Amino acid sequence: MKKFMISSMMCLMALTSNAQVMTSATVDKVYNTVSQATDAEFVYNADRDADGNIATMVVYQEKTLRKGNFTLKPVHRYQYTYAADGTLTSRTKFVWNKNQWLCAGRHNYSLDGGLYIATYSRWNKKKAQFDMPVGQITYTLLPDESIASVACYSRHKNDLQLEWQASVASHTMNMDHYLTQK
Repeated sequence: MKKFMISSMMCLMALTSNAQVMTSATVDKVYNTVSQATDAEFVYNADRDADGNIATMVVYQEKTLRKGNFTLKPVHRYQYTYAADGTLTSRTKFVWNKNQWLCAGRHNYSLDGGLYIATYSRWNKKKAQFDMPVGQITYTLLPDESIASVACYSRHKNDLQLEWQASVASHTMNMDHYLTQK
């Protein structure tokens, strides 16, 4: 059931998002959008690498204290890595638990010809490494990098198996929100 839920979530995400090839500019755009929101209960802070790309983004939740004061509680931290051309290659998620950051999982992104592939792997605390990917979304891209089709896979025993596949008609989607999901 858990695998089905993960697969369903990834497929729903594919339907409501844009399969654009994610780059440092995409991450910047997302950060600028969420950090400028005035009605949000979350606050964002980013550190940049030597090339000016966002390397780490921390998400804080605003907690109201007595007498109108508030505090910021860390919630998530994301670490981003990029290829030399600025294409996003991974996003590692950490959660704040008992006053420390614990690794939760990692999304890996790759572009192989006309396929854009996003996989998700959980962190295995006992083995101190990432497990095999539990899910994968494959976007078939047209020459203008718009989506031709989407396929979702989930892990069954040792193999990723196709769960869902669809052609994408000419409508625009936007993936930016995916980078900052709680």
